Amino acid sequence: MPGDVNGEEIIICETKLQECDESMGPKEDGTTMMRLAGIPVAPCYWGSKGGIYFVLQNASLVASYVGKRYQILNPDEHANFLRRKNKNPYDYRPDIVHEALLQIMGSRLCMAGRVHGVFIKTDEGILIRVEVNTQVPKTLGSFCNVMAELLQKFSIKSKGNHGKLLRLIENHATQHLPINSRKIGLSVNSPKAIQTNDYVAAANHDENLVFVVCLMLLYTFSYGNVR
Repeated sequence: MPGDVNGEEIIICETKLQECDESMGPKEDGTTMMRLAGIPVAPCYWGSKGGIYFVLQNASLVASYVGKRYQILNPDEHANFLRRKNKNPYDYRPDIVHEALLQIMGSRLCMAGRVHGVFIKTDEGILIRVEVNTQVPKTLGSFCNVMAELLQKFSIKSKGNHGKLLRLIENHATQHLPINSRKIGLSVNSPKAIQTNDYVAAANHDENLVFVVCLMLLYTFSYGNVR
């Protein structure tokens, strides 16, 4: 999930997923697959009952009235507005959140139905739940418009009113995660680095994995902040 802050690049290496083996065969209770509109689901039989969750920490989704419009602030469109308020425009990076969501929703894990939840925790402490069947807008402008509407209306419904795709939920994120799930922090400045392949391989097959992704370079990662 790439992004950049002041010219520096955030890179989180993708872990090669285990190929599905048809010889495993389906379980008696069947195979559950998440159906994503417009995206073919990868056929796969999993012996694991554990799910994958993502918590995107320190997401820059700051909204403000610029003129008569309620907008998500970003350095491309609102640099002069932010400088007039003595703010650094490059502290406002909704593009990083946007790219992170595109990468997660378009991943093989998500298409195989293994991603069970995505949460966004903003710099301002707002917690957002993103349903895994949500189609994230491809352009940053459209994404920012949806986020601005979400912050005003508290939820975004699917077409045809078939449920809420995005909604503001009660803090903290740990209230919405499975009990005894394993938390894995992803950050460019983590004090302890390990090989992701080795760490995930050591997890039990029925264990829920929570990937906590720090979206800002200048943020010091701490498991105590996973809230």
